[in-house]
Amino acid sequence: MRLLAALSWTAAALLILATVSADTRSRSPFVEVCGMSLCVSGRGFTIHGGTAYGQYDNPVAEVALAKQAGLNVLEIVEYETRHHELSDAMSEATWTRVDDFIAVAKANGLRVILNFSSYGQSLQASGIKPTTADWRPFLSFVTNRVNTKTGIQYSAEPAIAMYELLGEIDAPNYDNATRGTTAETTAFFRRTLAQLKALDPNHLVSSGGMSYINDPDSGIDWQKIMAEVNNDACDVEINSLPDRNISVPSVSSYCRGIGKPWFLAAWSACQGPKTGPHDIDHWPAGDPDMATHALDMYQVERNAHPAGPAPAVAAVGSDFWNLAATGTCALGPAYPQTFAVVERYAAKPAPPIPAPRK
Repeated sequence: MRLLAALSWTAAALLILATVSADTRSRSPFVEVCGMSLCVSGRGFTIHGGTAYGQYDNPVAEVALAKQAGLNVLEIVEYETRHHELSDAMSEATWTRVDDFIAVAKANGLRVILNFSSYGQSLQASGIKPTTADWRPFLSFVTNRVNTKTGIQYSAEPAIAMYELLGEIDAPNYDNATRGTTAETTAFFRRTLAQLKALDPNHLVSSGGMSYINDPDSGIDWQKIMAEVNNDACDVEINSLPDRNISVPSVSSYCRGIGKPWFLAAWSACQGPKTGPHDIDHWPAGDPDMATHALDMYQVERNAHPAGPAPAVAAVGSDFWNLAATGTCALGPAYPQTFAVVERYAAKPAPPIPAPRK
């Protein structure tokens, strides 16, 4: 009887702990992985985003355009004040500008993704191989930074939805002087994802959008990288027909098998000449064809395309390159048919962002 009573008390205690733990998760103001989806405060969350490339000096206008489009996320990428200069990667000039952008986005109910790819490119521009460099000082600088506009440390900021490390990483078997080997590339993601998670356990962390998955001879061991325990989502980009027709089905199927969601980390619709037979980023006819392509990307993302090939499961969202009023790759009012597609697929308005946990 004593043994049964002890077991009963143990079971009850475990049930209470599980209930408290689940309740804590459901109230978290941070974006979290919930099965094959994302959630915030226990409610589903789909990323309907665009990159803010080149728009960091006027965050008010960029955020207003995002709200007009119905976006709920802006991706901060290539944000340095001096392009690919390593000395500017942790400068106050760069990060006060990022501070301001995050503060304006947050005040308007939007979240941001911080993409660190340009740090890797700054390392390359200095002749340093990004896959063998130690990123911990940079990651520590970012996660411990206190936003000069909000007074909140980055690691405690719910308006940050996710960090992406290094998108479009160089393929080990392609010709680039600062590329890593297959072993170095895989070890880089294992080491650096773990460092970032240790520095900031509140936020989602991913490798960044993968390219070259359609090429079995690229040397990228993408399955091992995506299976890393600290890689929260399987990020893939669509920049070509093989990306769309081979990479997306492969990634979504593999990641469904290991229980991880996938994210369409980047797609583009630019006015300009084709660069090759598989290019689906550029459209010489402009707006009408760009709009058709944008519709195709959203249908692929949401596993709603009337014809294959299709992903194995819907993505947790997507980001397009980029949101701006003008520019040949800028999805905005300058391309009204394309912009209308973005608006049509707008996510439900983002809920107010709660205060950070104490």
